[in-house]
Amino acid sequence: MKALRRNSRTPRDASLHEMPPPQPGPREVLLKTAHCGICGSDLHAWLSHPGSENFPAQFTFGHEFSGEVVEIGCEVGKWKPGDRAVAVSVQGCHDDGCHYCGIGYQQLCPRRRIIGIHLDGGMAEYVVVRASCLVAVEEGTDMMAAALTEPLSVAEHCVTDCSDVAEGDLVVVTGPGIIGLLCAIVARLKGATVVVTGVASDAKLRLPAAEAMGFDVMTTGPGCETLAAQAAQRYGRLFDRQIEASGSAEALVAGLDALRPLGSATVVGLFAEHVPLDLTALVRRQVTIRTSYVSDLPNYQRALEIIRDGHVPADRLVRLYDLHDGLQAFADAANKAVIKPVLVC
Repeated sequence: MKALRRNSRTPRDASLHEMPPPQPGPREVLLKTAHCGICGSDLHAWLSHPGSENFPAQFTFGHEFSGEVVEIGCEVGKWKPGDRAVAVSVQGCHDDGCHYCGIGYQQLCPRRRIIGIHLDGGMAEYVVVRASCLVAVEEGTDMMAAALTEPLSVAEHCVTDCSDVAEGDLVVVTGPGIIGLLCAIVARLKGATVVVTGVASDAKLRLPAAEAMGFDVMTTGPGCETLAAQAAQRYGRLFDRQIEASGSAEALVAGLDALRPLGSATVVGLFAEHVPLDLTALVRRQVTIRTSYVSDLPNYQRALEIIRDGHVPADRLVRLYDLHDGLQAFADAANKAVIKPVLVC
């Protein structure tokens, strides 16, 4: 089979390999991969960014994939060949004594492993997955759209489990990448009015996509009015909630400054820089800051329902690439020339 793999910790050292298909062991399932998205963590590993130093030197990329069961190992219960599925990407130990796995937060398990980093991932024609980490994809759900389940589950966990977003709220999503746009979709489904913000470089592709999806947009940065001023001019008030999905310190601070007293922010973006905060100003407005990391099984299930019900315009968000063109897809993603690259495997 063909697999797109990282070869070493040298930046951009990756290539398409020909290798034997993996074999499912006990309690494992072999999937024939349909589609696999490229995520920010894939880019970090490909570029050997700070924070990826402890990743294995070699592995097959990809944790955002959909596929069809073609073979099952022993001790596998409900799955059978022909079933369609996606995989929970961050897998906990599931030991009886693990507090985090026990409360449904396996993504916080100290012994967690991630498909596409610690385990070979889905940027290949076949991938082995632990059966307990599979989630069924209903017949009639497009498999390309199903490959968005993992990032949508991250957005669903952020907005549903880790924020106070409610009907009637005015919400600002700072960061118009795929996670930000999916957070905006989930917030809108909860009855909020959602504004998506970005910087000047987002005006070519990402902000127009947000606008085409029916969201109000605002541009921030040098030469622009503050988010607080723009909110006051457009809506006559400040924002109730912020979802920070950019990983930019400037965006986080701009959004916090635009929150009303007793407002709240949830941070889902990952930061490669120190974030200076004026905590005194936040205390005086009693602004709450929460964080959100990845997702777990219930978020995948709800994400698949959102996709099934047609709330995610996958054709507008996704650009498809053949697996042979995976390195070009990585380069396009790194250059922000595409919102969401998805490989046809």
